Amino acid sequence: MRRFTRNTAIAAASLGAALGLSVSSASATSLATFTVTGGGAYTAKATNPTLTVPRAKLTCASSTASGTIKNGTGLSGTGIGNISAISFTTCKVAGITFTVKANALPWAINVSGMSGTDHADGTITGINATITGPGCNANFAGSVTGWYQNSNHTLHVTGGGTLAAQAGASCLGLISAGDHADFVGDYVLASSPVISSP
Repeated sequence: MRRFTRNTAIAAASLGAALGLSVSSASATSLATFTVTGGGAYTAKATNPTLTVPRAKLTCASSTASGTIKNGTGLSGTGIGNISAISFTTCKVAGITFTVKANALPWAINVSGMSGTDHADGTITGINATITGPGCNANFAGSVTGWYQNSNHTLHVTGGGTLAAQAGASCLGLISAGDHADFVGDYVLASSPVISSP
């Protein structure tokens, strides 16, 4: 009985330490601030961005985006920028043309931390878009992960996140509600904002 009690106490202490570390890490992230120079309105273009679901891959010839990035010091990483307009051209699945329409703009650009001085990690949240084509209509919503590279002013969208097909998705058996979607593209900005921390 004493051994059980002792083991329980050790487990509780370990759990408490783990929870303490988690809370401390979350607090540290929420307190992180960033500096942006050269912010403001931007335009960006990607070549051959893709949207991949388990049974299909949509490839577009190009995509253009525009929005704003905050400028200054002591900035929260949450909503440090936004995408207020985005469009896609010549999108195809297996040679069949599809239309992609962005909804619920603006989408938020968030920074969670720096990997060195050239690499700002983050997410794009609030994404909502619809693809339509022959016998196909599917809405996607959620977030994606990515990072911004100061040296070549490029937003690398790397997939991941929570982006998924929503209820009612129907696309010849290629897309079903709940399918995770990886949105990938390298958006080169015409301007050259630099993100750093602090």
